[in-house]
Amino acid sequence: MRLNRAARNEVQDIADSLPESELELISAEVDARMNQHKTNPLMPALCAFLTRHYGYSAIEMFDEDDEQHEAAEAFLREAMVKVARRELAIEIYRNKHGNQEAA
Repeated sequence: MRLNRAARNEVQDIADSLPESELELISAEVDARMNQHKTNPLMPALCAFLTRHYGYSAIEMFDEDDEQHEAAEAFLREAMVKVARRELAIEIYRNKHGNQEAA
């Protein structure tokens, strides 16, 4: 399903106005998914990307930096919550508009 600009705006408005109870459920689901991973899946990809531009020693120090891991975890969690909110909003939008595509 592809959304045109008006549909995207409506979906975002729905996502922004979700009740607190829905947001708590989304957060709990995201936390459960994140707890399934032993390491943040962003870190290996980030280190691989950085090796194109920086030396191995600097990358190794970055990879061992707990603050960087915490920042990456926070970023990943925030992204997952945003996507989950929008996914729920799209379902609400689809139900509201009779499951039609808005291209």
